This record gives sequence, structure tokens and C-alpha cells, in this order.
Amino acid sequence: MGLGGPELLLAATWVICAVICAIVGSNRKIGGTAGFFLGLFLGIIGLVIVLCSDKVERIIPNFNTSSIPDQLKKYKELLDSGAITEAEYNIQKGRLLNQ
Repeated sequence: MGLGGPELLLAATWVICAVICAIVGSNRKIGGTAGFFLGLFLGIIGLVIVLCSDKVERIIPNFNTSSIPDQLKKYKELLDSGAITEAEYNIQKGRLLNQ
């Protein structure tokens, strides 16, 4: 016997819940695959479990690791060596001090 109206609706709801759990889980420590299977086997309860899991912390790398005084020192050395002009030094100094 095939799936009728109510059974098909229930199965579609279960699969939709699993997909939603996979999407939400991909942004959490539980992961998308585990979220999918939790949603598939537990339905709404699986979604609650996924939503209660910890979020993934996205770390934005800081490419500028030197401190402002270190950067000022670097620009001062460039000024003293003649690599940059005093005007260029003052522009960089102002930019750093206004951060």
C-alpha cells in the first residue's frame, strides 16, 4: 500500500524538519549532518536539540598585530632613513592616532 494524503504530508514535514535542522546545525557545533539526522529521526524535538547546541564562533583574523607605538616607530625609522617624506610620516601618524 502506498503513501496516502496524511502519510505523505507527515513524511514531507519530517523531511523539511530534517533539512531545517541541517541548515541550522551547520552554523552550530553540532554540525549539519548531525542536525539532519536529529531532525529526521526526532522531528521537532531534534530541531529543539539543534537550537540548544552551541553556536560556532567565527574568528576574524587580525592581520595588523603590531601595536600603534610599534607602527609609529616603523614610520619614524622610514622618515629618518629618507624612505618617506615628513608629510607622508605625518599622514600615517595622524591615521594611527585617530584609530
